[in-house]
Amino acid sequence: MKSIIYQIVSILAVGLYFIPMLIVIGKKLWPAVPFRLFALYWLVCAMVNLIEFIPLPYYVMELYTVIYNLLDIPLVLTIIYFSTSSDAIKKFTRIVAPALLAAGLVNCIIRGFTTDVLEYVLGGELLIVIGVIVWEIILKLQQIKLTGHAKGLLLIYAALFFEYGTFVVIYIFDYFLPGTSTSADNFLVYYLSSLVALPIALCGFLTRGIKTPPPVADRVENQFSRNIPDYVQL
Repeated sequence: MKSIIYQIVSILAVGLYFIPMLIVIGKKLWPAVPFRLFALYWLVCAMVNLIEFIPLPYYVMELYTVIYNLLDIPLVLTIIYFSTSSDAIKKFTRIVAPALLAAGLVNCIIRGFTTDVLEYVLGGELLIVIGVIVWEIILKLQQIKLTGHAKGLLLIYAALFFEYGTFVVIYIFDYFLPGTSTSADNFLVYYLSSLVALPIALCGFLTRGIKTPPPVADRVENQFSRNIPDYVQL
């Protein structure tokens, strides 16, 4: 029964990863750089998770997992760099993203490309990415009036916050409470978090795709302006 639930949840979660890109294409959001990059990020996640359904040797899967863990958070920080309007966050992510990637690579080169050696590197990365996401959410909420663009990104950041918050729980069970849960249990929690987070992110993509009409006052003013002949000087 548990294996059946796992299969259903994993298939649904992987399927959801494809939808942001479909919305970007369908709603013609490709020119909107942040939404395009986040859609590409979840598309990569879909491809990455499809590998889980392919029977591969253990050492290949472990190396594959290590490489994914090394690239994941620096990639998200890079996307945030191109998505944020805050100079402070741009400066921080521009320095931290390559530094984290370099630290992870050096750590693996010295200690080996196994999941066990990522204990402290991955923990630090999770704290940093969650901190940056919260930082960006706070800045968005401080805006007097949120545009459709800002509302969409706010929902996407909320989805990422939930996902990486769940990763922290999985990380604690994996590295500090070994034996408490199985690998299948951790993957089940991971896919369940995606089933919760992705619909929130999808609302963000859809919000960005809705063209809201201008305020009534603006429409009246524009109509009034059109009715005045060009040769009339006020």
